[in-house]
Amino acid sequence: MTFGIDVVSPDRHPGHAASVIAEAIPLQGSLVLTGGTTAQRIYPLLAEKKASWDPLIVLFSDERCVPPDHGASNFRMARTLLLDRVGAPKVRRMPGEDDPDAAAARYHADIGPDVDLGLDLLLLGMGEDCHIGAMFPGSPALNEWHQLCRAVDRPDGMKGLTLTPPAMLSAKKILLLVTGSGKSDAVRRVIQSDEPVADSPARLLADHADATFLLDEQAAARLA
Repeated sequence: MTFGIDVVSPDRHPGHAASVIAEAIPLQGSLVLTGGTTAQRIYPLLAEKKASWDPLIVLFSDERCVPPDHGASNFRMARTLLLDRVGAPKVRRMPGEDDPDAAAARYHADIGPDVDLGLDLLLLGMGEDCHIGAMFPGSPALNEWHQLCRAVDRPDGMKGLTLTPPAMLSAKKILLLVTGSGKSDAVRRVIQSDEPVADSPARLLADHADATFLLDEQAAARLA
């Protein structure tokens, strides 16, 4: 399989991505949210699109090991821009304030039933180094096939939590939200190279049956 590619202009990207996500969200089931600046622009618009969030279970792809009200928390960002606005009642956040290994074990147990069913929709960002979730190049988490969540060391010096390959690959549909010229080489590497996953983590998803990049023209600029 190959990645799907959906490219629009930078000014259209947030609204277009919000529409695509809203269409892909199941009537009931699991939705995995991501952090990042691209998601920050999309989530307020997504809040206006989806009528009822009551049947959904909302999960997270990764988190920094900080309290839920910390400025660096992905949960705090998603809660402020999306979850509080839609009144989502079933939110399973990663407990970033706890001991990292204990938090990872707890999240593994929390999401096990959802992964067994297959995560319905997984949203991911991608960094300039091709990382997804908090699985950065060379991360031991890329080789974790037993635990669904793992504590990791982040390049910024913080501890983090991330979904691992078996959790991500259980997803029935994956949308990668990527914008900006700074990501253009990473997009090219993931879509058009054969680099190993250890060097280009997003290539973990290259053989997934339904993984699509939602790009703006700047991020797609180096695609042949």
